[in-house]
Amino acid sequence: MGMISDNLLELKDVTKVFPGVRALNKINFDLKAGEIHALVGENGAGKSTLINIISGMFKPDEGEIFIDGKKRMFPNARAAFVAGIGVVHQERNLIPTFTVAENLYFDSLSKKAISVVSRAKMLEEAGKAMEIVELNLDPDSSITFLSAAQQQMLEIARTLTVNSKILLLDEPTSSISSTEVELLIKIIRKLRNQGVGIIYISHKLEEVFELADRITVFRDGCKVGGSVAPKDLSREALIERMVGRKEAVDPFPVRDNFVKTVMEADSIRGKMNTNTNSFTLRKGEILGWYGLVGSGRTELARMLIGVDPIVQGSLKVNGEPVRIKNTKNAFGKYGIYYMSENRKSEGLFLQHSIAENISIVSLNKILKKGLISKAREAENTLKYIEELNIKTPGPDQSVGNLSGGNQQKTCIARGLFVDPEIIIIDEPTVGIDVITKGEIHRLIYDLAEKGKSIILVSSDLAEIVRLADRILVFRAGGICAEMKNRKNYAEVSNEVMNCIIADSVGR
Repeated sequence: MGMISDNLLELKDVTKVFPGVRALNKINFDLKAGEIHALVGENGAGKSTLINIISGMFKPDEGEIFIDGKKRMFPNARAAFVAGIGVVHQERNLIPTFTVAENLYFDSLSKKAISVVSRAKMLEEAGKAMEIVELNLDPDSSITFLSAAQQQMLEIARTLTVNSKILLLDEPTSSISSTEVELLIKIIRKLRNQGVGIIYISHKLEEVFELADRITVFRDGCKVGGSVAPKDLSREALIERMVGRKEAVDPFPVRDNFVKTVMEADSIRGKMNTNTNSFTLRKGEILGWYGLVGSGRTELARMLIGVDPIVQGSLKVNGEPVRIKNTKNAFGKYGIYYMSENRKSEGLFLQHSIAENISIVSLNKILKKGLISKAREAENTLKYIEELNIKTPGPDQSVGNLSGGNQQKTCIARGLFVDPEIIIIDEPTVGIDVITKGEIHRLIYDLAEKGKSIILVSSDLAEIVRLADRILVFRAGGICAEMKNRKNYAEVSNEVMNCIIADSVGR
């Protein structure tokens, strides 16, 4: 463990209010040099708001911020960054048209400095920053083909270009594979041992217990109890602090009473994928697609909705051959709806209200005499707010002001309003707290019980085992195994991993 010194960062009575929501209420929080301080809580508890205040994105309505004992207030995020506060958000924040080195330095240089900077010096310094995070890339290369983990390491390296002494990590492992997680954890510990103070936000409690020197719990914008060492808090006690009650995980029964096949893919291949894949989906079934990041699950899902046109093989829906042209054609004509894993860039219009986001693809349902009826839109939205327990002051709230879990519920509400027969749900609970995760699992199961056919795409094997009736295992762009789900995690995980390893050896 790194040496612990006096407070590197301290917040005193920090309060932040948004319209209708007190996001933070008189928060007192501190971070020491050479410490990993985990911040946990349900979606909407105030964690990301705190990160945004520390990093200069938001200004607190009340309270004070101290760095190295000196009172500070940053006018913007760039000022905080230059002062040594680095932040890596859950969604990537890189510029696709910039090179690796340009992405590393665009935050730390002013426009004037960019015009006179030595390119050779920039490339040299970029190499040094990447070496610290064990990233072996050509500084002058494009970032287009970087993996999610490489992009994340690049963002961490960017914080090192200004010798950041405070690093804020928001759900850093939500979209990377288990092998990449191990490397990230190694780098985080390395930085901690070099004296960097790290605030670590994660819904993966096993990571919190493995990494953290201290844990602080937020609930409804308030700090719950004091900061504690992981050894002094059990998983059950932590969850009870987070939600105010004990975790209730209802087991879903094994189901195998399916008769009708609603979708059948026979050796299909898209323009963007060289693998051919075959599978069936039955009415009322939850078909789990499990695989690590990059295993080909999302690519196959996008073929089913026409984003990547099928160029080989055949696809049948309810026994009839189909050729799906685009997403509108998929749900409008064939009742297939896709819920993207990337809710912010593909799933939602962040500047628009909850009501507008839910109704946008089904406007015909809220028309009155050819015009949008705001009354119908509001009535419909209130129904889903109640049904899905979306935490919001009302239907006119901007989706961008919602927590990640409530944004995900808004995506699901839009899908339910479309009322499709086949629902493809891609990574439904990434970056979502344990209680909201349980709510979404129950919702998915209830939809299947009502006769909806669901393809559940997930890199969370526990989620697949809890929900799926059958499991397709993916590796290297295609399906490598199929199995019935016996709802026994130890047995299923062993069988799944054996399939992946055997397939790897075979290749």
